[in-house]
Amino acid sequence: MSVSLWISTAYLQQSPSTDKFVALLAFADSRETFEQLVKTTFNSEQTYYQYQLAPLKAEIFFQRHGQMWLAYQANGLKEGEVRVIELVGDKPKENFASETNYLLCHQINNVKLLDRQFGHHPKVFAPDEIFKLLFPNMPTPPNITQLGWSENHQEPVFPSPVWDENTLKKDITLFGEPLPELKCYFILDANKHKLLEPESFHCRIENLFQGEFAEITKEIGPYLVEVIPYPDYKAESELMGLFSDEGAMTRFNWHEELGIFIHSRYDFDTVLHHLRHFPVMKDENGKWFFFRFYDPKVLRNYLDVIATSPEKLNKFFGYEKRIIHAFGSGIGNSFYYYQIKALPEDTRNIPIILTDFEIKGFKKSKWLETRENLMEYALQEYPQLYSEKNKHELCQNLEEGYKKGYTYEISILQYALAKQSAVKNGIDFIKLEEQVTKDNTAPLERAIKLCSLLNIE
Repeated sequence: MSVSLWISTAYLQQSPSTDKFVALLAFADSRETFEQLVKTTFNSEQTYYQYQLAPLKAEIFFQRHGQMWLAYQANGLKEGEVRVIELVGDKPKENFASETNYLLCHQINNVKLLDRQFGHHPKVFAPDEIFKLLFPNMPTPPNITQLGWSENHQEPVFPSPVWDENTLKKDITLFGEPLPELKCYFILDANKHKLLEPESFHCRIENLFQGEFAEITKEIGPYLVEVIPYPDYKAESELMGLFSDEGAMTRFNWHEELGIFIHSRYDFDTVLHHLRHFPVMKDENGKWFFFRFYDPKVLRNYLDVIATSPEKLNKFFGYEKRIIHAFGSGIGNSFYYYQIKALPEDTRNIPIILTDFEIKGFKKSKWLETRENLMEYALQEYPQLYSEKNKHELCQNLEEGYKKGYTYEISILQYALAKQSAVKNGIDFIKLEEQVTKDNTAPLERAIKLCSLLNIE
């Protein structure tokens, strides 16, 4: 019989004054073997135990009871060992964050977008600085329509991204010297470009979803695309326009934020196989979620969340094999290029699931983005209440409304406006809010009432 992970929950009593509720994890070939292992372990420790949930194979345990976070606790578990995980409340808090930020971000600001490029042949695929970043070994094509182009063309030079020396050493160990050139890929979000026709592409393109689900999502799914900027210097790249302004009349444009770039030393299939682990993930309770990491803003927020977590970075970048060298994306008027530093040698190899750590991080990032938008709106629309001079108070009041559970963006804004109006007019806001709360339990109703009483429109 094959050995697999088994899990149960139990009550432990090492003395009359100590009583613990725990999960028990061990590798075994059957329930009987698991129970015998537990018995032997606790008899030797003179510990009384009583099962709360009968031992089950891990996959069955997760299906019935959730608690996917327990899978992490099996890391490094040896045969013949019983691991005891104390359960406090729903579950212990898994700490993924460290004190070190392992994320490297090279930023190109004030990106000058491409226009229609009349009189330019071949048309430029990307602004020079971004082009040299994505294709460091490819010369920028000269504009052959210009007189004397062969004599006057000079290859532009730009600052290179900072590399971590230890990741470079890891690359050399894995790939040898000279290092293979970085290949450029793009994940194209078909949901943002309704007229996508993958079958018309001459370069390699594959849906990240597989099988029947790939067919169902062919018009909205994420596609991995091989980026060839100048196929033969006669035909344009299928991705031409990703760096163009809206008025350029190109197939795509920068403002659509259609996806993210990827640098890798691996072939298309290896990168595809790696990325297919992430568009759909389970949370710790076994619930499935779509994870749109290929949206530039989602990627930025996600990397910010996991920047201090070696375990999460290890999985997302495929660090052990150095599958993802870097992610790149354009947001606003900037282009971001993300690499990671060398991770600790003892970094845990955890399952790919969406943890509470990440979900809370996403919520925080979303709120910070919302707060910035609300601040900008309040400063513009309510100058009688807020200005750059009391911007800090505005931030505090928005934060206070959010923590008090006003929930909706409009109600958080109304709370901040109402409080500032009360302060300016010498009104006791605490008493006013208490009065309103007695008659209005819903957050939106309370916020509307506060603004009404203070004549805020």
